Amino acid sequence: MKKILFTLSMFVLSLLLFKNTSVAQTNNSSDYLRHIVIITFKPDAPLDSIKALDNVYTSLSKNPMVKDFELGVNISPRDSGVIKHVYVTSFSTKDDMKNYTKIPEYKSLFKISLNIADDVSVVDYWIKK
Repeated sequence: MKKILFTLSMFVLSLLLFKNTSVAQTNNSSDYLRHIVIITFKPDAPLDSIKALDNVYTSLSKNPMVKDFELGVNISPRDSGVIKHVYVTSFSTKDDMKNYTKIPEYKSLFKISLNIADDVSVVDYWIKK
């Protein structure tokens, strides 16, 4: 009877450990590579050109290599009067990010932004939680 109880306890324990391990692996978002672009626009940048740039980023985000995409406008009071847009794109691999830059539409980002950007900052990092 003790052997059966012991075996049953070990079985239940191993099931619980297996379940926790599998949940941790499926919820592990550290597999994503974030690519952040922050663009400060020139004071005289036409709004239709800024919108065109937003549209290109949004269109590129529909590519299967892109795992997640966010676009936002900076609202920090520290930068009042300055228009900054933030584009956050997530990839599963470095190769996906590299191949993303080979999409023909990607080149249009530079054509548009060269005329309207005052400053561009780029940050790439692996997510760690």
